[in-house]
Amino acid sequence: MDRPYAPPPPRNHLLAFLVRLVVSAGVLWIAVGWVSPGNPANTFGRAVLVSLVLSVAWFVTLVRFLWFLVLPWLLYVAIWLTVIMGTYDLGFASALLVALALAFLSWLVGAIFGIRTLRSA
Repeated sequence: MDRPYAPPPPRNHLLAFLVRLVVSAGVLWIAVGWVSPGNPANTFGRAVLVSLVLSVAWFVTLVRFLWFLVLPWLLYVAIWLTVIMGTYDLGFASALLVALALAFLSWLVGAIFGIRTLRSA
């Protein structure tokens, strides 16, 4: 007989959030280092803060919930590019390369470890 679903305790949610935050920050850190080697603004602490900001933007722009609409996506892309370009002092083309590197690395982490980054939740 199947037991009814019981949600995990809140401690597990916090642990899952922290693991996903560290993975997201690590992927961002590697992606920026890959596109802009030697960038002095590319630190792990900054990557953690940027990951948090972009995760909040993901929910605030309603992309998480209204994924089928174009306007939330355009707004999120504009916020994403602005944050990445401003934080890491990158140009538009470099920020797009970071996005490509992030997409590839996030897919790789998901395929190998089964962990989704914060923005792919």
